[in-house]
Amino acid sequence: MQTQHLINLIKQHACISNVDTTNEKLSKLIEGGLSSLHIICDFDCTMTKYITSKGKRNLGSHHILSASSCLTQEYKAEVKKLNDYYSPFETNMAMTSAEKTPYMVEWLTKIHKLIIGQNIHKDKISEMVDENDVEMRAGLDILTEKCKVGNVPFLIFSAGLGNIIEQVLISKNLFHPDNMHIISNKMGFNEKTGIYDHFKEPLIHTFNKSEVMIKDSPYYNTVKNRGNIILIGDSIGDLQMASGISHDICLSIGFYNKNDDFFDKYQEMFDIVVTGDGPMKVINYIMDAIIKTSVN
Repeated sequence: MQTQHLINLIKQHACISNVDTTNEKLSKLIEGGLSSLHIICDFDCTMTKYITSKGKRNLGSHHILSASSCLTQEYKAEVKKLNDYYSPFETNMAMTSAEKTPYMVEWLTKIHKLIIGQNIHKDKISEMVDENDVEMRAGLDILTEKCKVGNVPFLIFSAGLGNIIEQVLISKNLFHPDNMHIISNKMGFNEKTGIYDHFKEPLIHTFNKSEVMIKDSPYYNTVKNRGNIILIGDSIGDLQMASGISHDICLSIGFYNKNDDFFDKYQEMFDIVVTGDGPMKVINYIMDAIIKTSVN
């Protein structure tokens, strides 16, 4: 598949602000093949849909807990108050990431304290996930299978709850431990009681993903010699996900899920922007081109 043909395919389903730069990155990704590639992907509203097929807001990994019948109404009321207060800071485009960060830390710290207070047993996680169906983005199953078969490391980098994310993927038959790794906020449980009673460090929020060094994780050894990255996210903060490891090429693909006034900013920051809560089709086109080169 020629790069120009690939560009034309992508433009049928997404927006490219700088065709020359994107074309150059695609050429190098294809030339490098599968052995040089790894994927870094956000979870909430990236691997998952933003709006469900029923027209409702899809549940994020934190929200799955809030929606569960296993937790108290008092917990749910307190979480709603926190979300209503802190969420506007996260989406305020007039504020810098540095200005938003203290609010993100406060928000997650308070949420996590509330979660610990609910005395959740580790065996309850699968029940809580099954109770509230989460819709995955169309084509994700194809993408994760291509990566599994091609032995392409797939890093899920999320400010959500790693325990929930893993269970959601398991329930959808999308979790492939041989090539998939999750860096996220993780609940730790008491080995005697099985109750989640702490959160493991570091605290990960939308705007500190550059500070959470991939090289400090077990994942590093699988990607240290792979210089080509496809980065996939739904927020400007997700662009930091590749900052924790050196790389040669990073092609960024952003899902622009909302209808607000920030589209120009997304086009400026991401190489490729998929609009309308669209599918993973663009990434699968790119993977097909890389696979074809690797096979040949």
